[in-house]
Amino acid sequence: MATTAPPSWEELADRVFATKAGAQFKSEDEQRAIGLGPPHRASKLRLFGAKTINEVRVTLYRDSAAWCPYCQKLWIMLEEKKIPYKVELINMRSYGDKPKSYLAKCPRGLLPALELDGELYTESLDIMAMVDEVFTGPEHRQMLPPRDSKDWQRMEKLLRLERGLFSAWCGYVFRPGVSGQQQFERMMQAVEASLGEVEGTPWFMNFTDGPSLVDLQYVSHVERMAASVPYWKGHAIRGNGKYPNMDRWFEAFEQRQAYVASKSDWYTHVKDIPPQYGDGVSVKEAIEIEQALSGGDGSWRLPLPPLASSKAMSDVLQPGWEPQEANACVEAAYRVVANHDAISRFMARGAGTPGGWAVGRPDRAELADPYAKPAIGPVAAEVDLALRAATSVLLDGASPAEAHLALLHQITHRKEVVACAKYLRDRVGVPRDMSYPAARCMRGAMNWLVASL
Repeated sequence: MATTAPPSWEELADRVFATKAGAQFKSEDEQRAIGLGPPHRASKLRLFGAKTINEVRVTLYRDSAAWCPYCQKLWIMLEEKKIPYKVELINMRSYGDKPKSYLAKCPRGLLPALELDGELYTESLDIMAMVDEVFTGPEHRQMLPPRDSKDWQRMEKLLRLERGLFSAWCGYVFRPGVSGQQQFERMMQAVEASLGEVEGTPWFMNFTDGPSLVDLQYVSHVERMAASVPYWKGHAIRGNGKYPNMDRWFEAFEQRQAYVASKSDWYTHVKDIPPQYGDGVSVKEAIEIEQALSGGDGSWRLPLPPLASSKAMSDVLQPGWEPQEANACVEAAYRVVANHDAISRFMARGAGTPGGWAVGRPDRAELADPYAKPAIGPVAAEVDLALRAATSVLLDGASPAEAHLALLHQITHRKEVVACAKYLRDRVGVPRDMSYPAARCMRGAMNWLVASL
């Protein structure tokens, strides 16, 4: 086999930007840098109607992993109401240390927090209610009903029901026994009935122009329920025929840009839930789904079948991503090219020195290790080479060929590079790093490296 060097990062960048999708991603990043464009997890400034940053009254402190459910609902609300805001990213405790500057401002380190006109507020539901009352008028649609109305009383009842559902979910997923399932299913049926009480809208409240505060309060945890119940208990919530109103509700959310920008895939959820809530108690019926969500169903193996026709269990179980699939491979390649130095160093941690972040600490994320040190020298150079080869595969439609194998011929530290490919594969987060369709391609590219080496 002839030896061929992988293209340089500059050459890969040229290939990415020569595509229509790559040029669009670049344009969106440029717009994002000045507070414009569609919602995205990387946005640090959202201007909406503000002309300059000096007019922005709100700063949102949310988690750097783009996973915290309480941050998600507030993030969506700011987008739905088109409130100009700045973003400061702060680690969840399970992901790393919180900066001293934030602890000086918020000694308990709570997330999310919102600063309005220099005053800091915590507790997501309280913030959401306050934000809706402060930002009114035709440019900021209302998301709460009038106080002292019947709709307000209905909202309070639905918020109590949400807390009951959350409690039943915890009892079912994180504790053994069949009684937990019965209580969870009773609460799910009550939620399903509540979703069907208002005609002409998929939402909980009589809001025809989009979700209300109630919907946002539900969606972040129900999204996590939809991943965790199949993973630990072996049966799906979405698409099983038992909750058609909830299916319709999810589908309505998946038409909202802010929700799509903030939602995670199931793999990200089942890896991030344990340090926050504890390990789920698994049953034998869940084994197949557990294996599937970590790529055991072939969903991380190139070439990937289209999502619409995929028989892979992890693809079938999590619908709603199909509109983002057309440019998935380019999206993955673009994200790597745009940040290749940092990604290459991060990938090299797989052959480096662990930091021991989560050892003996179940409250810390197993896949996070802020103190880990990457491999250096020849191994690091070969990791970068392998990452360039994988990016070439992505730009060729994530369809490996013999020519791609030739790009790996120079790699001699194969065991180390394989460990690094697995390390990066297992840490691709949605939406932190990219969308699920792109993450699917990226994980597949890392598995291609593993199989080829």
